[in-house]
Amino acid sequence: MYLADVTIREYLQKGFIEISPAVKTTDIRPTGIRIHLARNILVPRPGYVDLANPRELEYEAIDIEKDEFVLEPNAFILASTIEKIKLAPNIIAFLDGRSTIARLGLTIHVTAGVIDGNHDGARTITLEIKNLGVHSIRLHEHTAIGQLLFALLSEDIQQESQSQYDGQDGVMPPNLTFRPGIDK
Repeated sequence: MYLADVTIREYLQKGFIEISPAVKTTDIRPTGIRIHLARNILVPRPGYVDLANPRELEYEAIDIEKDEFVLEPNAFILASTIEKIKLAPNIIAFLDGRSTIARLGLTIHVTAGVIDGNHDGARTITLEIKNLGVHSIRLHEHTAIGQLLFALLSEDIQQESQSQYDGQDGVMPPNLTFRPGIDK
């Protein structure tokens, strides 16, 4: 069951959904909460990836408020939300784009759109942004880039917290060397 605005407000007050900085009333939508683009992005440098033998990949870090950044058609970047999120273990969030931005051809997640409550602390969400449209798009910090939709699970998550991206505070590249069950 997805949560409506009334329940989202209640869960924010009770601390079942924790978001910092505090959510503005105007960012609570009928079925979710708007999220905003942080100022730092990572632009991947072309290379070769072997998933069986991972290595660290190269990225160019850009501060989009200091250095104007325009996402060209077909370009891909990693970005982050300004908001840090922590959820109760029986709540998940789904990352979704804004329809106005989607109509430009801008996607904010490639396939990783689920945020679960299986983390020890609040953390930002890494966005996988791709310009599928025909327009060049200038990105700005604080742009309302998408929203989180919330749903209740049938019971609390029982698995231990994975540490692959613990403490995520800002945009992070993929951690291809993490081994679930081995790395904690």
